[in-house]
This record gives sequence, C-alpha cells and structure tokens, in this order.
Amino acid sequence: MANIPYVDSNGSVSVEVELQHASDVFLVDSYNYKKMNSGNEFSYFGGHFKRNPVRISVKGAGRWYLIVRGGGQYKYRFY
Repeated sequence: MANIPYVDSNGSVSVEVELQHASDVFLVDSYNYKKMNSGNEFSYFGGHFKRNPVRISVKGAGRWYLIVRGGGQYKYRFY
C-alpha cells in the first residue's frame, strides 16, 4: 500500500499541491478516510483540478489525509 500523506491539526490546516496532470485532490479526516478505504461514500474537501497550484484549507482538529488520484507524481506541502 502506498504511503498516504497526512498531517495532524489542532484547528486548521492548508495544503498546496503541484500536479503533473489533471487530478482529483482531496483532504479527508480520519473518519472519512476509513469510510473511503472501506468502499463507502465519504465526505471530503477538494475536487477535480486542472490547474496548478491546488490549494485546499480546512478547519477541524485531528488527522487529515491528502488523497491525489489520476495525476501521476505530485509535490505537496502542508502549512
């Protein structure tokens, strides 16, 4: 299984992603990450992006996972 980037937040977190190709980019909390891995519907912040950079910000404490689908390699940074 691939390593999924994540960050632990005390209240809010942002991520910036540089894509090679158009991709689905999501930030999901721990609860929705488990739902996603179980094949169930899940809630997320983000969507399908065709332009760089992708920036997503969320509010909420806990662990947040960065999911990137369909774009090959990418670079990211949490802040």
